Amino acid sequence: MIPLDHIGIATHNGEAVDDLLKRLSHSTASVHEDIDSQEVRVRLYGKDTKLETIQPLSADSTVARHLSKRGEGLHHIAFRVASAQAELDRMRESGFQPLTEKPVPGAGGKQIFFLHPRDTCGILVEFCQPAKQYAVQFEACDQLEQQLQLTGHCMASDTYPAHRVTGGPLPKRGQSLVVHNVSTQLAREKHNAPAVPVLISDITPASAHAQALHTQWPKARLVILPESVQHNLLPAVLLDFWASVENE
Repeated sequence: MIPLDHIGIATHNGEAVDDLLKRLSHSTASVHEDIDSQEVRVRLYGKDTKLETIQPLSADSTVARHLSKRGEGLHHIAFRVASAQAELDRMRESGFQPLTEKPVPGAGGKQIFFLHPRDTCGILVEFCQPAKQYAVQFEACDQLEQQLQLTGHCMASDTYPAHRVTGGPLPKRGQSLVVHNVSTQLAREKHNAPAVPVLISDITPASAHAQALHTQWPKARLVILPESVQHNLLPAVLLDFWASVENE
């Protein structure tokens, strides 16, 4: 299933509901961002699936008209996708009507588009492409790569070429599990790579192969995942890792 990125809440005054949303999401709000093209002010709450408040900045904005008709409350739900343009094309081919001809800039540097509510049981549906994405490549596991791309944070490696981090021949066990995100240092064949995750299945950190990886890329973080659970856990492990790096 395509992951839910956020739930949009229309409000006349974002500051007025700030305390409520802080308690609901157990977090503080992001610094507000004004989207001039849409004449709205946006705040985000929480991690993973977020709450988003949308406050109109003019009486002529679409959000202001929504508030005048329906009042404050749920405005839209947003799904996270790897490519907003590809998803827009897919939705149009499936018979849905996008509200714009192509994706437009949204909050946080995202590319977004909406579907007409008459096609979605009256629910305004948004699709958004994150500003920060990573190209990944597995030694041998197309299914796992496809699943990771469904997170919306990972692009197909044929679109954004990735690099294989092997540190030498992989053992027969765990052929699919050496992964990392793209870095300019590796692209230039430098070995002082930034902190990137290296994942190996069914090998202990003390194994010769794991030691070789850490010798070649001392800043890499090693995560051992049994192959039996990698499909369920690997996407979450990578997303958590990248989130921690972005916050450093």
